Amino acid sequence: MFSKAGVGWVYEGFFGVDVPEDVDVQIVLVTHYHERHIAGARWAKKVIINPIEYSMATDLQRALRYSEVVLRRAGAPKDVKPAVVAAPFRGSVYKFTAGWVDLGDLSVRVLPCGSHTWGHTCYGVENAIFVGDLDSWIVSVGVFINVLSSLRGLKGYVVYTGHGGREPVEEFVERISSSFKKLTEKYVECLGEKVPYRIALCARGGGDVLRLSEEGIAFVKYLAENGYAKIVNTFPYTVKPTY
Repeated sequence: MFSKAGVGWVYEGFFGVDVPEDVDVQIVLVTHYHERHIAGARWAKKVIINPIEYSMATDLQRALRYSEVVLRRAGAPKDVKPAVVAAPFRGSVYKFTAGWVDLGDLSVRVLPCGSHTWGHTCYGVENAIFVGDLDSWIVSVGVFINVLSSLRGLKGYVVYTGHGGREPVEEFVERISSSFKKLTEKYVECLGEKVPYRIALCARGGGDVLRLSEEGIAFVKYLAENGYAKIVNTFPYTVKPTY
């Protein structure tokens, strides 16, 4: 029923989720604005997308301002610039934050999952749920935890990820919960690096400068809220471990 297409999936040639540019489908559901996930949507006749993700995908100035502020707050190197892409969509765009969307004989459930990007969206189709890169970088730890709690209630669903995997939702939640626990332990160990960018680089071992900066800020806030660190400055964020 669902076939793999790049980082996305296609339903019998009718619609796709996060399809590449060379996949010919009428309708594309977008989980988030990162370019490899949104490339095919720019050419589709109909696009379903969260309004925040739409703005980041089409408004270059907003995307650049966002990146600049995040990198400065994270203490990222000043000479490093993230790759920012924004361009218009050719077809009709329908912006949803939650609810249901009818696609002919199919109804799609729109589920807010904003922890990988701020407007990250999951889509439920019959017993399938498409989660994009939910098991990847994190921009809000609190939201991530809430999303996992919500997914636990979708018993009987099969999760389709942006990395090509498919597994029962229970196994998916268990797997990424375990990974999150290990990642949190790494962030705690790396708090001595003081600023979010360097803390994230220590915890992750590498990655895109913007992803590191976003996630570093997210974990600094989360660990400060839970007593592992004290924030002593906010521009850039600077922390002191409390252990």
